[in-house]
Amino acid sequence: MNLRGAQPVVDYQIKDFVSSLHNSNDLYNNKIPTEFTEKFFNWINSSQLNSLKGLENFANRKLTAGTAQTFDHWYWRHKDKTFRFFKGEFMYHSALLKHGGRWDYIDDRKLETGDAVIISVPFSDYGTQHPKLEFLLHNCNAMNIPVLLDFAYYPCAKNINLNLDSFPCVETIAFSISKAFYGAEFLRVGMRLERTDTDDGIDVFNSVNMINRVSLGIAIKLIERFSVDHNWNTHADAYHKVCDELNLQPTDCIMFGLGNETYQQLNRGSNVNRVCISEPIGKIINN
Repeated sequence: MNLRGAQPVVDYQIKDFVSSLHNSNDLYNNKIPTEFTEKFFNWINSSQLNSLKGLENFANRKLTAGTAQTFDHWYWRHKDKTFRFFKGEFMYHSALLKHGGRWDYIDDRKLETGDAVIISVPFSDYGTQHPKLEFLLHNCNAMNIPVLLDFAYYPCAKNINLNLDSFPCVETIAFSISKAFYGAEFLRVGMRLERTDTDDGIDVFNSVNMINRVSLGIAIKLIERFSVDHNWNTHADAYHKVCDELNLQPTDCIMFGLGNETYQQLNRGSNVNRVCISEPIGKIINN
């Protein structure tokens, strides 16, 4: 049983639904990028388990290949800055930035002018909104530090409460469908939201329709069929049963529980041991 990583809940209902689709004609549907962009934004905003105010003011909404494409373009935009993130953050950042980029953990020293901050919401290692998130964002406001918020886990989360209007430092927001549904990580469908059009590679990528329409065709059927709160609304009982069986502290992210010292081998550098329980949840719900 794999307890590492961050895979979606192994849900054969999702697999059967996707397997029933026939989306080859979407390859020739030049309207589907616009249709998906609107529906995905409304889907994100429809959560009854989370409160994300001010998202409508991020009017530049562009499709991306998951969240990674957003990260790559943001690194390049701020290549002269020092990138800062907490220990336990998505390992992609340190893996890429070690090849010539400047970065340092927020845990190790105070923020400085000339930094650029990345943080996942909910936080990648905790499975909850980081307790220092708003304090961090207020500091970034005061110091004019640009921030990228990674909401890849948002469709798997509850109890996220953030008023984006209070934080003009938030420059870029990234969403993805990869964590929401079993197998969706292979669609590579995401969205970047910014307050204005910066005319960078992602804006160009969208303007000339360099979009995977077949993936969008599958993704649009998924969000039409299942709500953004589907994971918690459907799998909460199985989640808590697995946490009890494995002696894990529950989080606000359906995929993760936090383990004691017996799970030390899963530690990702922070003060918790994150355990991915997507497979054991799947064993319960698929039976």
